[in-house]
Amino acid sequence: MLTVEEKIRDLFAALLQVSPDEIKDETRPASLERWDSMQHLILVSGFEEEFGLDIDPEQAVEMYKDFATFKRIVLHYLDSKR
Repeated sequence: MLTVEEKIRDLFAALLQVSPDEIKDETRPASLERWDSMQHLILVSGFEEEFGLDIDPEQAVEMYKDFATFKRIVLHYLDSKR
């Protein structure tokens, strides 16, 4: 059974079409060629669709910092849904 954090990493990797092993907390757009600004929009909308979230645009911009920030914000939204 996957943890929520593993599900987030796996979906993130799937949407970017990379191996989950390439995704670490310190992964940044500059360190992952496939994570550009356009792909970031696809990532955010994919997570909104998969988890039924409505991510604030300002937070979507903040999520472009690194995977740790992306994951933290998704976890925040998931916690607030409970």
